Amino acid sequence: MRRIIFLFFLGVFIRVSAQDTLSLPGMKVMAEIRYGSVDVKQSFDLYLPAKVGKGRAPLMIWIHGGGWGMGRKNEMEVAYLAARGWAIASIGYRFSRDSVFPAQVRDCNAAIRMIWRNAAKWRLDTSRFVLAGASAGGHLASLIAMSNNNQIQDFDAWPLSDHPVSFRGVINFYGPADFYAFHGDETGYKVDSPTSSVSLLLGGPALGRPKWAKYASPVSYVDAGDPPVLILHGDRDPIVPLFLDQLFYGVLREAGVRSELVVLAGAGHGGPAFSDSSSQQKVISFLESIYT
Repeated sequence: MRRIIFLFFLGVFIRVSAQDTLSLPGMKVMAEIRYGSVDVKQSFDLYLPAKVGKGRAPLMIWIHGGGWGMGRKNEMEVAYLAARGWAIASIGYRFSRDSVFPAQVRDCNAAIRMIWRNAAKWRLDTSRFVLAGASAGGHLASLIAMSNNNQIQDFDAWPLSDHPVSFRGVINFYGPADFYAFHGDETGYKVDSPTSSVSLLLGGPALGRPKWAKYASPVSYVDAGDPPVLILHGDRDPIVPLFLDQLFYGVLREAGVRSELVVLAGAGHGGPAFSDSSSQQKVISFLESIYT
């Protein structure tokens, strides 16, 4: 009986683990590559083109959403890029219920530095690393990209002099970029509640922790040296209001950062509108533009 129970739970574990990776045609998957030892979520999945010829593949670094407290690495808006020759690294990170900010950004940066150090082995083109993420992942992707040239050691588990990383661009799918402006409950999401996802991330409501709100906001680090940014946001988003990314876009433009805001009419917080043919073409056009 014990053997039967063990085999049952082993089978469940295998099926659940398998669900965390995608099967992408023409790609080989290196699953659950560990970059940390504190939490089982400190791992990433690497999707590599089975055939890259003599060159190296561009890399899309994906950070999943889930309010910094849930979500899985197989939840990707950009999986279609695999068919266009892109490698994809999907990063897992510690959740806010276990570790408050900046644990999440430290984890993502640790994974990215590990990928950067092994780029030659994995045949990745370090001149074409792009960050992307949805919702909480969009926030983290934007924060990493905007703060990368600000030398913030607390955001990185490794010494900043160890393999400096650069990014060619960042794509933010409906992620909040300014916690100073993210207040109220007019959309139905009570962001100032002590139990909201933002409060759990910051260790308390932003209204009571303004220094932390500024510290965790991508807009705090925007300057002319930042990489190009593409923002996609629905005008019916009930969780992250559109005005937050309109504000982000305005800050980027004032700083002279090449940027584009795509507002999807009728779209909410996620959904098929962000990966339909029109949105895919917006992403592809952005990627093509930053390499010219």
